Amino acid sequence: MKKIIMLAALGSLVVSGCADPYARYKLGPARDVVAGSIDAMGGIGRWRSVGSIEAVAVVSIYDDTGKAMINEQHQVIKLEKDVILASARTAEGSWTAAVDGDGDSQFKSKGFAESSERREDLVESLQTILHRVRGPMNLCVGEEKIAATERVRINGQDLIRVSVTGGSAGVKAYYFDAQTHALKMITAGADEAGGDGTVTVYSWKMFPNGMVFPVRISVRKIGKNVLIGDTPVLEVEYRKVEW
Repeated sequence: MKKIIMLAALGSLVVSGCADPYARYKLGPARDVVAGSIDAMGGIGRWRSVGSIEAVAVVSIYDDTGKAMINEQHQVIKLEKDVILASARTAEGSWTAAVDGDGDSQFKSKGFAESSERREDLVESLQTILHRVRGPMNLCVGEEKIAATERVRINGQDLIRVSVTGGSAGVKAYYFDAQTHALKMITAGADEAGGDGTVTVYSWKMFPNGMVFPVRISVRKIGKNVLIGDTPVLEVEYRKVEW
């Protein structure tokens, strides 16, 4: 009889452990909002099973004068390996690049010699893209650790701010819609008006397979008097996404 009771108790523990696919990620007070956001994007199981995503992206990189370097890129985002591969044709020739989440990179140009400054800008932008396309998944598979959550109101929107520590991207906080749990923006470098940092603003789209992916990522400098400033740093528009 004792053996039966023990087996039944063990079975209940297994069931309860499997009931919450987010239990292993130690999301703490942010569990509901992060899980809700990822579930709306297709679910943690499906996102963890994605090997790579291929896409055509129009990438605009802005310098300090506001002038944009614009490339139409073919990107292969290898989520499991934490690597992004990109290639583009320019008026001078073509280039290919491979960048990982640790900042290691390889860059090759054909038909022209790319300046070191422009090459650094391209590599930095790809590293940012590799991090940002994961959205809330970073809080489950990356090195960022959740510090606290709070409700805030920004630009008339009710949001849940999830502050984080750690990671190589310098991220300070994730901001989720308080009702839908959709990820609205990410701050990096700083997290208040007047700070030296950036805000990444998202636009999302659901694809026929039920997965959600950002169709637009807009990175701006933090404003002097407002969190979301007007000075662009990086913009990415995805025109074709294949899973």
